[in-house]
Amino acid sequence: MYRMLRIAAILVAASLGAPAAVAGMDEGIAALKRQDYAAAARELRPEAERGNAEAQYRIGLMYEYGKGYSVDKLQAVSWLRKSATQDHVGAQVELAGIYATGDGVKQDDAQAVNWFRKAAEQGNAIGQYNLGLLYAKGQGTQRDDAQAIAWFRKSADNGYDGAQFKLGVAYEHGEGVAKDPLLAYVNYAIAARGGNADYVAHRDDAARALNASQLKDAKAMAAAWQPGQPMPTRTSTGAMQVAAAAHASDKCSATGAMEGEKFTATHCAISLYGDQHSVAIWFNEDAITTDEVTAFQLSSYAAEDKAGKRRTRVQIMFCPGAGSPNASPSAVKSIDFNTSHAKSALAGVQWVVETPKDFKVEKLSGSVEPGGTLSGRIVGQRARTSWTFDFDLNLPTKDAAAGMSCGK
Repeated sequence: MYRMLRIAAILVAASLGAPAAVAGMDEGIAALKRQDYAAAARELRPEAERGNAEAQYRIGLMYEYGKGYSVDKLQAVSWLRKSATQDHVGAQVELAGIYATGDGVKQDDAQAVNWFRKAAEQGNAIGQYNLGLLYAKGQGTQRDDAQAIAWFRKSADNGYDGAQFKLGVAYEHGEGVAKDPLLAYVNYAIAARGGNADYVAHRDDAARALNASQLKDAKAMAAAWQPGQPMPTRTSTGAMQVAAAAHASDKCSATGAMEGEKFTATHCAISLYGDQHSVAIWFNEDAITTDEVTAFQLSSYAAEDKAGKRRTRVQIMFCPGAGSPNASPSAVKSIDFNTSHAKSALAGVQWVVETPKDFKVEKLSGSVEPGGTLSGRIVGQRARTSWTFDFDLNLPTKDAAAGMSCGK
């Protein structure tokens, strides 16, 4: 019934975002993306030995999964611990998962609780979910259904569908909360947005426990919920409550050409790496689903295809305030720039572009903090790729697992 999750299960695509903007890190991550693990080890190992938390995390994963090194779980734990003690949330979750499952090391539930808690307290949804599991099972800590529900709720508020499903189970059976068939349906329905067959089946089963009026209300409540809002609940008087959206709608556009192929993207999502006050913005030609927005806010990563079909999208990652929360045009020196085009696989590029030779920040303002805003216009050109980015975006209230280091 319970399944422990980690942030990273594989190394491909550097899915947790960009590391420090230094040559060794950039080249190491690029090597990971093309699955050249020997080159990745050569570039990342010196950075890890110099204390770079992201590099330590990557080296730890490479030892854990036998990519570039022979599988060595003790070395993996050693490097992950170095990174985790620097508050790298991905390393904290991975290290906790190793201890919780005894994957190549002696199982240590107390260590699992400790590291999941550190990640959870940083706002990481996977850490929050796993900490809830440990409380629910009494693994490494005294069983406490109220604590389990509290951590599941935090994870669900962050958009993690597994936690939303667990809340549905709790409301359906009255585990840690009062039994509530309507809230069971609402939580199952929100969890089922991503199409998980098990979640859909539970949603449909829960619908049978409601009359027509209740089901109508439950469907409306589930549809009204958006990522970043607290999950629906009841007030002290028993009335149903859905939090209102915190901000006005985001606005964005990206236009230009990718190696000669024109593009226009008017849908976007943004993630925040609060430790460094850096952001990643994803501009997409087609609509981005709420589940994709949630995933991007947690990972700072947008895949270049969907359901096997290439998508036209641009992803940029940069430091609006050079490590400060105060955004300023003069603070942006480089941008991690990644594109794909639905019409041409060759049109996609992956660059680190620099100002003033490649781009100009015409305007930029905002507060690069949880719940802040960021507005700007960036124009540029390199080779046959040109771009104009306009954005007026609300930042998530929770941090991504990782992102660009601003060298502060």
